[in-house]
Amino acid sequence: MLARPLLQALAFIGIVTASKPWGRPHHRPACELLSQDDADLLITRWTTTLTKTNSDLGNNSQTWDYLLADEFKLVSGSIQTLQQMNVNGNYDIYVGKQVYIANELKYGALYAGVHNLDIIVGCNRVVWYWQVDSVLEAKIKVRGVNIFSLNDAGKITQLVVENDSLAFAINFGANVTFPAFG
Repeated sequence: MLARPLLQALAFIGIVTASKPWGRPHHRPACELLSQDDADLLITRWTTTLTKTNSDLGNNSQTWDYLLADEFKLVSGSIQTLQQMNVNGNYDIYVGKQVYIANELKYGALYAGVHNLDIIVGCNRVVWYWQVDSVLEAKIKVRGVNIFSLNDAGKITQLVVENDSLAFAINFGANVTFPAFG
């Protein structure tokens, strides 16, 4: 399964730390901010905001208000590519919790059939490898990875979203052609 190589790659670059590092000194203090159950609940709640259904916290506004820190930031090269933005090293999409909520409330449910392929827990990060069966009315499956960074209060301070931009573009109606190979 992809989980072990992904976890090792993320640990190597310092995104995820394990309680027993792979043969190298552990320079970070022990961190017990998140359990696997905490991460699973975070993803369950986040998924409701994608499908525009209520969570155990209430509607989407109430869920975002609970989950997001005031300084929340959404970062994504994939989204910028879809928006045809010039990505010159600044991958910020939304900065600020209220800015994010106001923008996201403009949209109805975009996603159907959201599946957890893997959820990896680090000290203050959750890495979620996911798949959606359809975006809007299109039936092209899309896979991606979200990296949630949390503060000491357990609020999301940053969300990095990277996904199969080409599948999203096709789902949003882009006409994609490929050159002949060979």
